[in-house]
Amino acid sequence: MFGPYSSLYIMRKTILLLFLFSLSFQNFLAQKKYQKEFHQVDSILGSHYHPKKPGIAVAIIKEDKTIYENQIGMADLEQHISISDSTAFHIASVSKQFTAFLALQLEQEEKLSMSDDIRKYLPELNELPYKINLYQLANHTHGLPNYIELAHLRGIDAQDPMTHKEVVEMLLNLKTVNFEPGEKYEYNNTGFVLLSEIISRVEQKPFQQILKERIFEPLEMSNTLAVDSPELLVKNKAHSYLLEKGSYINYDLNLRAIGSSGINTSINDLVKWAANFQNPTPESKKIFQEMQKPTQLNSGAIIQYGLGLEFKDYKGVKLTFHGGGDVGYRSYLLHVPEHQLSIAILGNNNDFTPLEIAYQMVDLLLKNNLKTRPSPKKIHYTTKELKPFEGTYEMFPGTYYNIIANKDTLYFQSYGTQDKAPLPIIGDGEFLFPYIPTATFSFYENGFIFHIADFKYDCEKITLDTVKPEEVQLSDFTGWYKNEEFNTFFELVIQNGRLMTKHCSNEDIMLQPLSKDSFYSRKSFFGKLDFIRNTRGKVIKFKVSGQNLKNIEFIKMDSQK
Repeated sequence: MFGPYSSLYIMRKTILLLFLFSLSFQNFLAQKKYQKEFHQVDSILGSHYHPKKPGIAVAIIKEDKTIYENQIGMADLEQHISISDSTAFHIASVSKQFTAFLALQLEQEEKLSMSDDIRKYLPELNELPYKINLYQLANHTHGLPNYIELAHLRGIDAQDPMTHKEVVEMLLNLKTVNFEPGEKYEYNNTGFVLLSEIISRVEQKPFQQILKERIFEPLEMSNTLAVDSPELLVKNKAHSYLLEKGSYINYDLNLRAIGSSGINTSINDLVKWAANFQNPTPESKKIFQEMQKPTQLNSGAIIQYGLGLEFKDYKGVKLTFHGGGDVGYRSYLLHVPEHQLSIAILGNNNDFTPLEIAYQMVDLLLKNNLKTRPSPKKIHYTTKELKPFEGTYEMFPGTYYNIIANKDTLYFQSYGTQDKAPLPIIGDGEFLFPYIPTATFSFYENGFIFHIADFKYDCEKITLDTVKPEEVQLSDFTGWYKNEEFNTFFELVIQNGRLMTKHCSNEDIMLQPLSKDSFYSRKSFFGKLDFIRNTRGKVIKFKVSGQNLKNIEFIKMDSQK
C-alpha cells in the first residue's frame, strides 16, 4: 500500500522529529539547570532598569540555542514604545567583528590578502610615509589618526550630520601617522572604516549590500542593516538617550561611519550571530580562529586583541568579547568558548550598566568554574609608601594628571587645577577611580594604566616645567592657520590676557603655555600645540596632537609674506 519510498519518507520524518525533540529537550534542560540564576538575572535587570525609562535587551545563548531572553524599558520615550526582541539598536564597535569577518572571507576566496599594503586598494593614500597592511587596519596597530578626532578639528561631533562617504573622503586625504605601523596598539575607528572601503572596492558593491548578502541574509538576520547616513530610516528603532539633571534628553547620533560602527540590529538577530560563532561552518570556523589570534607588535610584545575581537582571562576562564558605545547606545557581546556560552546585551541609555551586568551574569552562570582572585598583599599605605606614585603623568598629549600623596591617601588632580580627589585603595598598587564607573589605576614604575571599561590607557610620568602666561609673547602666535589635508581653519587671538582659538564650528578653546613655543588645552582633540618658527624667529605653523592624533599641521596664512 505504501511502497518502499513511502516507508523511507516516514523513517526520515521520524528521525527529523526525534532530532528536533532532542534539541528542544536539551534547551529545556539548559533552562532548567540555570533557572535559579535566571531569577537572579531578572533581579539584576530590574534593579537597574524601569519599564518607563530607556532600557536594555538581554539574551543568553548556550550551545547555539537561546536559553534566556529579557527586555526592560522604552525604545521610544516620546511614542511610549517599549523595547521588544525585534527592537533595532545601534551596536557601535561590536560592528567591527563583522567587517573583519568579511575581509577574511574575501581572503579565503583569494580576492585580497590581509598582508597587502592598503595603498594597493586605496591609491589616494600614496603619500603616507609607511606601508600599512590590512591586518594592521583590523588590529589597531596602523598608526593612523582617528576619524572622530579629525572630525572634531573640523567642528563636527557625534550629533552633527556627517555621512560615511564624507568620512571616507576625509580619511583619503591623510598624509601623516601617529606612529610607525606595528610599533604600538592604539584603539581607534579609522582602520575599520578604511577596511570597509577596501572591501567595497574589491567587491564593487556598497559595503551595506555586501554585509547583507554575505552575513545578514544567510543567517536570516532580517532586522539588521548598516546605517551610513543620518537620513536612512531604521525600522523598530531604539532611540538614544542621555540622563541630564534628572531628565532624559535625546542624544542623537548623526556622525555616521560603517565598518568601524554603524550596524543596527535586534537582540533576536544578534543571537543568530552569536550562535554562528558557537557552531560555525568549517569555513567560518577558520575565520573565527584567525580573528582570535593575538596581535604581535614589532617589538614582539603580545596584545590581547585580534581582528575585531578582544580576549582575556577572567577568573581563570577565557573570554572572547567586544563592546560598543556611541552617544547613548551600548552593546556587549561576550563568549565563553570552552563552555559554549554567550551573552548579548543591547541598551539605549548613556551609562556603563551593560558592562557591569555582563560580568555579573558570567559570575552567576559560571560560579562553579571561576577562580577567586587572591587577596592583595598590600591594602594599607602610609604617606611615605605612597610617595613613589607622586608626579605628573601624561595620558595623551595635552592631557596631564597630578598624583599627590598626603595623610596616607593618594589624590588625583587635573593638571593646572587646584581641586583634588581621593583614590580609594584596592591593593597592590591599584586604586579605584570612583568618578567613572569601572575605572581603576594600576601603577607600575614611572607610570600607571588607566582602566576604563575594556580600555587601557598608558599614562607615563613626565616632567613639566611650565612657564607663566606673562613670560610668553602671545602676540607671536595670533593669526589665521589652515590645515590643507582637511581644509579647516583656526584663528588664534588674545582675550583677557590668554591665547584663544576660534573656529567657525568649534567653541572657543583656551590655550595654556607649557613652554615659550608650546601650549596645551583641555580638549582631547586639541591637546597640545607645538609652534614652529622660521630662521628669522617668526611663527610659521603649529602642529596639534591629542587623543588618537599627532602632529596635524596648520600653516600660518601670512607666513609667506
